[in-house]
Amino acid sequence: MKPTHYASLLLACVCPQLQAEENPLAKYLAAPGAKTTLPVSEAKKPFSLEFAQDAQKRFENFHYQLGGDHALYYNLHLSEVLHTATSKPNMAYRPLEKDIKSDLGSTVKFTVKEGELSLDDYVVHPNHRVQGVLMVHQGKIVYETYPGMNPTDVHAWMSPGKSTVGLIMAQMEAERKIDMQKQVVDYLPEFKGSNWDGIKMIDAANMATALQLEETMESILDPESIIVKFFSAEFGAANPSTGKIDNWLEILKGAEKIEGENPGEVFRYSSAVTQIFVVIAERIDNKTWARLFQDRVWGKMTARLPMQHHLTPDGTSVAHGLLSTTLEDFGRFGMLFTPSWNKAAVDPVVSAEVLKRLQTAGSPAAFRAGAKYEGLKEDFGEAPLMNSYQFDAVFEDGALWKHGNLGQGIYIDPKRDFVGVYYSTNGYVPPYGEDKMPGYLRRAAKELAGE
Repeated sequence: MKPTHYASLLLACVCPQLQAEENPLAKYLAAPGAKTTLPVSEAKKPFSLEFAQDAQKRFENFHYQLGGDHALYYNLHLSEVLHTATSKPNMAYRPLEKDIKSDLGSTVKFTVKEGELSLDDYVVHPNHRVQGVLMVHQGKIVYETYPGMNPTDVHAWMSPGKSTVGLIMAQMEAERKIDMQKQVVDYLPEFKGSNWDGIKMIDAANMATALQLEETMESILDPESIIVKFFSAEFGAANPSTGKIDNWLEILKGAEKIEGENPGEVFRYSSAVTQIFVVIAERIDNKTWARLFQDRVWGKMTARLPMQHHLTPDGTSVAHGLLSTTLEDFGRFGMLFTPSWNKAAVDPVVSAEVLKRLQTAGSPAAFRAGAKYEGLKEDFGEAPLMNSYQFDAVFEDGALWKHGNLGQGIYIDPKRDFVGVYYSTNGYVPPYGEDKMPGYLRRAAKELAGE
């Protein structure tokens, strides 16, 4: 793909203020499957053979990120277009009990661009393209809806996958297998002599490396940027500026410093940093990520289906986003952090020490200095305290939040014994693009707690 074509697709992705018909790059949106023409309810039915084959043929990262009709297919069928490994669940499958609160969907409300909508109205609104929502309180399902998928379908997590990396790092720290005050280069010796020298593990875990790895509009529109080269390499696509397929880890080794900024000072969101920890964890446990995650997490869970780990060309799990499970199993993962963990697993996974670390490892000052702070305040109607260990937000009451591209999310509220998860295929071209589910989930948790 030529650099101009690459930038064209990305501009369509990240500029929701541009109407498709006004966008000079509209011809890229005109590619089959790039636009949104199908309602999400169509994903509940089998896709035709012709549609599936066309989607498979056209698969690449930025066609996917447009959030159009083909993205609806990819979100539910990533194992058909990417090499995939699995983490198997425990042999003892246990369905979650249900205690559906029939009034929750009408009483929980939040203000969105269409006005104040109830939860029930929001999840079926065609502009938000929600496919499934599940809420668990005190170990029981209290709200569930599947407007755009079936309960046994597997769906991509996108960036909530980063929460799995944060968990593994916190586990290894508690086991004294890693020291988060040491430098990244102590665990990745091939990075010594690069700009990674001097960056502590904890600052990398909190995405405050002071390296030019942030996912911003400027960086993802620049075919010469390191983040563009990184994403291309992960999908086995050619570097848009050279036409060659690069090694993603070698690309990250060459990251440049941000002038005048020190590690730990500013939260700069970057999927690239997450992948560093996948490699470190694999080396420490001497196992693939899929296997170590099975041994440490998924194999202890009474989940219905395996977790799917979609892989880079060199076989590394893209744990920063390309994981797939059922919605209910996604919720089970969140339950591991709550007092009702034993409804989702046969053995504890998240110790009190690990949970405390996840809730307290961030820097409120670095969080407020970052670009995500203001948006998170709008999404929740209140300000989180900080980010921490790959989670986008931690609240003063200890609730954890992680968002994902195209509208995925996990809200974990240990104090209120609540978990909320959801999947969507919500693109970027208006009238799509807004995602206010975070606010609904936190308000639901408070309402169920009687607040």
